[in-house]
Amino acid sequence: MDECVHGMEAAWCGICNKAPGADSARLGIYGYQGGETKQDVLDDVCRLLGIPKQAVSVGSSLPSDVFAEAARQAGVEPGSMPEVCEAIVLKAGHSYSPQFDSRTSSSGGGSTVTLEGIQAMRRALQRLLR
Repeated sequence: MDECVHGMEAAWCGICNKAPGADSARLGIYGYQGGETKQDVLDDVCRLLGIPKQAVSVGSSLPSDVFAEAARQAGVEPGSMPEVCEAIVLKAGHSYSPQFDSRTSSSGGGSTVTLEGIQAMRRALQRLLR
């Protein structure tokens, strides 16, 4: 599943697909439903890590170097973005859900961390880095 910058499946996002009436939303700040975007959460994670903000790229892909730095600061083994996310969440004593990444998706998913996953990682980092 490819997510747009609003944390939705790209094909379903009225803003990214320029659906009539969807253009009134504030792009890059809030999703169509008024919630956080991956960019919002990534900005928070970068702030927690004390690194410059980075952009979510095409297809709502998160920058892997942010995950590498998060792993270093949280004291977990480096790995793929889903592996790092899971390790950080579990180290903080939180539960990890298969919905936090795409490893169990029907497409085989690979290394995609979902909006819910990076939100969980942010909560875990808030606990681990205080």
